[in-house]
Formats: sequence, C-alpha cells, structure tokens
Amino acid sequence: MKSKKMIQIVWWVYICLLFVIVVVKFNGSFEELENRIVMFSSEEARNYNLIPLRSIKIQLTHINEWWALKNILGNIIPFMPFGFLLPMVYNKINSFFKFFVSSILFILFVEIFQLFTKIGSFDVDDIILNFIGSMCGYLVFLLAKSL
Repeated sequence: MKSKKMIQIVWWVYICLLFVIVVVKFNGSFEELENRIVMFSSEEARNYNLIPLRSIKIQLTHINEWWALKNILGNIIPFMPFGFLLPMVYNKINSFFKFFVSSILFILFVEIFQLFTKIGSFDVDDIILNFIGSMCGYLVFLLAKSL
C-alpha cells in the first residue's frame, strides 16, 4: 500500500512540474512570463498551428541544430513519465484505448490552455510529439508489467 501512495505522490509532483516547466515554461522570471503573454496577446501574433507536421518537417531538416533537437526532444521526453505513471496511478486505465483517450485529452487540455491563456501556442505538432512521448512511456510500462 505504501508503494501505491508513493507512486501517487510521484505522479502529482510530476504533473505539477510538467505544468510549470513545460506548459507555462516558467524559468523563474515573472517578467519574462508577462512579456511572453503580452507578445502573444498582440493582434499580429498567431499562437496556433493547425497543419500537421508543419513545424516537425522544418525541425527534422535542421535536426543538427540545437533549437530543432531541443524542440523535438522537449516535446517527447517530458511526456514519457506520463505514459508510464498514468496506468500505474489509475488502475481503470487498463487498455490501450483508455490510455490513448486519456493521453489525447490531457495533451489537448495542455494545448488549449496555452492557446487561451496566451502563455504558449496551440500546435498540432506538439500534440503529435507529446503523444509519441506518452506512448514511449506506456510501452515501458507494458514491458515492465510483463516482466
């Protein structure tokens, strides 16, 4: 029972860190956060991408450059624990379909939050990369479960 409680604590610490670091992209500077919100609030600013693979194609062509690799891995790696921890914390998520729906809904929430708060941008490519990350974590979970 103690291990289940510990996993739940790890889950909620992870969700909080994911929100602060990845979703809000808070780096310790409230001024930088405010500037980002103001920038996305201007009428000329577009804070969404609805065309699948638009930014991923550009990043893959520049994969040897730090900014491209950082964006791709920065959207995959943070969601790997999500895929691993989600079915551990919520026993009812016991099938691929339930995992798929839960992951997509959570990732959509993150992207819609960024769109409406103007803290970031809604990017369908982020949804794709975040889901790849959660799937990698889920595959690790399935592998660990089968051992």
